[in-house]
Amino acid sequence: MKLGLLAPLTGASAADGKAMRQGAELAVKELNAGGGVNGHEISLESADVKDLKADAVASAVSRLTADPEVAAVITGYASTTNFEIDQLAEATMPYLIGGGSAQTAEIIEKDPEKYPGIWSTAPSYDAYKTDLPNRLEQWDADGTFPLRNRTVYIVSSDNPYSNDIAGGLATNFEAGGWQVEGPDVVPFGEVNDWTPQISKIHAADPSVIVNLDYLTANAVKFLTQFRDNPTNALLFSQYAPSVPEYKKLAGDAADGVMYNLPAGAILSSKYAPAQDFLKEFRDAYGTDPGLYGVMSYEQVMLWAKAVESSGGDPLDKEAVGEAIGTTVMSGTAMGTIRFDQQTHLAVADDEDGMPLQFFEIQDGRDTLLGPAQWADGEFQQPTWFK
Repeated sequence: MKLGLLAPLTGASAADGKAMRQGAELAVKELNAGGGVNGHEISLESADVKDLKADAVASAVSRLTADPEVAAVITGYASTTNFEIDQLAEATMPYLIGGGSAQTAEIIEKDPEKYPGIWSTAPSYDAYKTDLPNRLEQWDADGTFPLRNRTVYIVSSDNPYSNDIAGGLATNFEAGGWQVEGPDVVPFGEVNDWTPQISKIHAADPSVIVNLDYLTANAVKFLTQFRDNPTNALLFSQYAPSVPEYKKLAGDAADGVMYNLPAGAILSSKYAPAQDFLKEFRDAYGTDPGLYGVMSYEQVMLWAKAVESSGGDPLDKEAVGEAIGTTVMSGTAMGTIRFDQQTHLAVADDEDGMPLQFFEIQDGRDTLLGPAQWADGEFQQPTWFK
């Protein structure tokens, strides 16, 4: 019996793809050590979506759906638009997907009954659009970080994920009386020279810089070039700092960078399930899992639980797919995983769902600043401030 994995194992997002495969492998190993899934030994069948382009994704999906032994497919993300959802739904293939929840919801909420086996282990990304503006207002009010002006400079990458967040952030900042510079959109893909953007940042002199290019190498290059010629502005970087490779590449320069995540292991010393998982993953691979290492692990475990609750036959794909949507897993490394029945997204909730976590990198580690019940530290002004 096989479990399919769609992942960018080569190309610019290969670090994420590696984490996806490692997390899934760890879960499969644990399940098999315990007797498999209802007596079935499971193997992982990986399919490389390469650069996330449509032809590579469609080819990878076709290979997995054509294999009669593949019982379900998981991914952190496989494309920039999640178009493959329709291809997998037509094949009656259970599909657990992570990234691009805005695109997932847009596809599914028009006709949820058409997608009974498609479920997102990431919640709505709407919080990405409100959390930073709200947090900055609170910091200004309580003196944590008094704003010297109300100007924000937004850099985006030309892809649906980044542009959706850019538009939402711009709207919410403007509603709060901010001057929004940008979004300054760069082409999706490798970007080596950030000089034009940094020059415009100096001219705008914002209190806050937001970089929504989520590719790790790009985000590190932006950071290092900014650190060569910094301004007195906070730097918020979308997603990329959560990838372990980011801190390895950036080194000490990463200290002071902020980011948030609506999913992922709850990185708090106060939350034992995540600490246990992190130790297990580090012991197995010698590195941290990042968002997609823990997500793929929990996707495998969620699928296995749905197989058992639906009667025990992994190849009864229709029954398993529907069972995924009614499965609730509490006490996971990511919090409680349960699903909204209209959008098929995981539920975001600080108490009974997945909490939105806000981090600042301090002394080379991800310091959790919120939510309050899991916070492990307090905001520190970046060292590049003069």
